[in-house]
Amino acid sequence: MQPESRTFIEEARRAQIIACAIEVIAEHGYANATMARIAKQAKISSGVISYHFGGKDPLIQAVVAEVAKLATDLMLPRILAQPSATEALRAYIEGNLEFMRLHRKPLLALVEIVTHAQGGESGPGPYAEQAEVAITDLEKILHWGRQAGEFRDFHQRTMAIAIRGAIDAVPGRLFHDPDFDLDLLTRELVATFTIATRRQP
Repeated sequence: MQPESRTFIEEARRAQIIACAIEVIAEHGYANATMARIAKQAKISSGVISYHFGGKDPLIQAVVAEVAKLATDLMLPRILAQPSATEALRAYIEGNLEFMRLHRKPLLALVEIVTHAQGGESGPGPYAEQAEVAITDLEKILHWGRQAGEFRDFHQRTMAIAIRGAIDAVPGRLFHDPDFDLDLLTRELVATFTIATRRQP
C-alpha cells in the first residue's frame, strides 16, 4: 500500500505495529521477534501485520526507517542551526549520542537488526541503505568545512567512515556497562574529531 493511498487510521495502525515491533525486538532479540509475537504485543492478528506490511522483511525495513527518523528529527534542527561546519560537526556528534541516551529501546532494536538481520539473495541487509545515507550526510558537513577553509585537506569519505565508526561503537558499550559515562565520551569524541579535522594555522 502506497503512503499517499493510506487513511489516517491505516497510518495509525502501521505506527502502532512498528512501535510494537521495536518493543519486541528490544526485549526479545531479533531472532525471537516473530510475526506472532509482534502481533500479540499489538493485540492484533498476524494477518493484520501482513495486510499493512506484506511480511516481516518490509516490517523490519519500516522499523529501521522509523529509528532513522527519530534520530534525524532530533539531530537535524541542531545541525542546521550552527553557524559553522566546526559547530555543525560538534552538533552531529552530540546529537548522535544524545539520541542514544533518549531512545534506548529503538537503539537496541536497531543494533539487533544490524547484527542479526542478513540480506538475502535479493540484496543487502535492511540497514545497508541507511548506513550509506549516514555516511553521505556526514560527508556534506565535512565538505562544507573544507570549502569554508575550516577543515584541513583530508579524504572526505575516509574521515566520515572514521567518525561514524567511533559513534557506532558506542551502543555496544552502552548496553553492557550501566556506569558508562556518555557525557565524557561525547566531549572526548568532539575534541578528537575537532582536532582531526581542523585546518592548522
